[in-house]
Amino acid sequence: MNDWHRIFTQNVLVPPHPQRARQPVKESTAFQCVLKWLDGPIIRQGVLEALSEVECHLRVSFFDVTYRHFFGRTWKTTVKPTKRPPSRIVFNEPLYFHTSLNHPHIVAVVEVVAEGKKRDGTLQTSSCGFGILRIFSNQPNSPTSASQDKRLRLYHGTPRALLHPLLQDPAEQNKHMTLIENCSLQYTLKPHPALEPAFHLLPENLLVSGLQQIPGLLPAHGESGMWPTGRWWPGDPGTAPACGRAQRSGLRAEAAGRCTGT
Repeated sequence: MNDWHRIFTQNVLVPPHPQRARQPVKESTAFQCVLKWLDGPIIRQGVLEALSEVECHLRVSFFDVTYRHFFGRTWKTTVKPTKRPPSRIVFNEPLYFHTSLNHPHIVAVVEVVAEGKKRDGTLQTSSCGFGILRIFSNQPNSPTSASQDKRLRLYHGTPRALLHPLLQDPAEQNKHMTLIENCSLQYTLKPHPALEPAFHLLPENLLVSGLQQIPGLLPAHGESGMWPTGRWWPGDPGTAPACGRAQRSGLRAEAAGRCTGT
């Protein structure tokens, strides 16, 4: 019980902007986003020279462009070592989420963060740039459906720059945004309907990895944390009880309380 409570308290979510929350409720849409690799000299030479054992990770946060409001909870990839000279950094890390905020101004902001040790041995982190990942198209109720690889352009600065009143949408075309030349993030984004039967186990607007411990879900197999795309969640139509199907088929999830009798 203590572990269960600790996990939930660590996943406290910042709610969407009150004005956004007052809008008519829509059905939540599930997504899978795979952050594949980072190309280009994203880490500044000054950082590489000032720090030792430099590593890199990505941070992802939800942002409402209309109200300049970050919400949800920032998610981080695993930390990856860097090489000199800078080369491709491979992540291949999937994340999952569902949201009913189906609007083109609801975006995911991806930040590139470098970390390393200073001469005194203390750890220092440095923001190396960020990109704006558009989840929905310009047509409301039309989520991104293409699963082919895409390249996310990266900009100098930190995501906090999006809070500045001069950055009107589309921010990517704003004169105050400076593109980082020859740097990009390869990714895929597509709807993930297989997540729908587990909505009651995952709060809306929570970014999660298949490697994270989620109360009520069995962990994914393998190092990538990739959750299956078929009908593997409990509650799917079928004649066998959810718990029995999960146990016999080696599936990845079980409904909270169904197998424990609570």
